[in-house]
Amino acid sequence: MKRTLLLIMAASILAAVSLPALIAQDTTPAKWTPARTSDGHPDMQGMYARRLGFNEADAPKTPLGEFGVTGQPYPTVFMTGVFTAQDRSAVANRPQGIVEPANRVLPWRREADTARREFISHMIPPASLKYVEASARCVQPGPLQSDDRHPYQIVQRPGSFALMYEYNHVTRVIPTDGRPHVGPNIRLYMGDSIGRWEGDTLVVDTTNFNDKTSFSQTVPFHSDALHTTERFTMIDPYIIDYQITIEDPKMFTAPIRVAGSFLAAAKGSELMEFACAEGSQTLPNIFGFGLFTGQ
Repeated sequence: MKRTLLLIMAASILAAVSLPALIAQDTTPAKWTPARTSDGHPDMQGMYARRLGFNEADAPKTPLGEFGVTGQPYPTVFMTGVFTAQDRSAVANRPQGIVEPANRVLPWRREADTARREFISHMIPPASLKYVEASARCVQPGPLQSDDRHPYQIVQRPGSFALMYEYNHVTRVIPTDGRPHVGPNIRLYMGDSIGRWEGDTLVVDTTNFNDKTSFSQTVPFHSDALHTTERFTMIDPYIIDYQITIEDPKMFTAPIRVAGSFLAAAKGSELMEFACAEGSQTLPNIFGFGLFTGQ
């Protein structure tokens, strides 16, 4: 009888200990795993809006910022934005903008910072076409520039990852088949990008830039020594975590890392043609021609 009671008590204790563990196990959400392409990599294909800031802590003031709300450098009619399938709270606590250095003070070489501040001082009014924003002259975007007025489209094929964002007709086809960079004497507006998969993260290494594009309004140029490393990681069905590390030894004394997200665009979004020159009022607005009768 005593032995039976001891067995019953032991079973009760085990049940009491095991039940919370079982309950905890049952309530733990299953880890999300992305769908796969035919070559086994995460399927990121679709339409997205990119959210990426460049919140430099000590950026020089520029009158150019006053034009942001009007849709410059293009007429306001084009300032439509991209709607996403996510509530803003989904990315409210995600890193965005400069994350390294943590204080957001860029590690400028003194001569480079002096040169950019001097350049900015000639932009309003522009001393010549040289000082008109590169984007207003339909130059292809630099690594941090883009246009959130319409979506990006990602297309994947075995051996390649294509990022189409139509800003000045840009499409980046990024090989992921192990090929090397092109020769050092070839210089390109968008640089030469090659990709590789590190687990479920696509790492894109870009070199061979020319010096014709810019980072932003307050960093209106970069050098041909620019080197970027981008990381794309799909963290749920609607969000791709995006990180870009920037190295330019002629401009900065240390690398800069900027964080952002690609958010799935609302169902039915389309990648429409973006024509830079047609209908643009940028140069007439800047130089004042074509605005009055007889001019």
